[in-house]
Amino acid sequence: HTLSIEVSDRPGVLNQVTGCFARRGYNIQSLAVGPSEKPNRSRITTVVPGNEESIAKLFKQLSKLVYVQKLEDLTNIPMQQRELMLVKVRCTPEQRGQIRNLEQIFRANILDIGPSTVIIQIMGKS
Repeated sequence: HTLSIEVSDRPGVLNQVTGCFARRGYNIQSLAVGPSEKPNRSRITTVVPGNEESIAKLFKQLSKLVYVQKLEDLTNIPMQQRELMLVKVRCTPEQRGQIRNLEQIFRANILDIGPSTVIIQIMGKS
């Protein structure tokens, strides 16, 4: 299940939310946290295994937390999902040609070239 949790932007809130998952015995498979479109709010997006009943119980526990403002299960909402990997590679200017060859083989993109590093983006399909 993909869950969206909107919380007040306060220190320690992420720890409270993840602690709730741990107390209920959930293994968080994916976790992303960032600012919400609303001021002074953050959005926590998690992927956790479970059936409808267990997720409903988890929602009840999360809704009891003081700083949780909104809970939403995004599992059945149509969406496009992709895996993204950013890799920072240390290299000399002479090695950049080899990195460009690898970039083409793996259909990656070079995002940034520094004096001694290259940042590569690789995106999966799904």
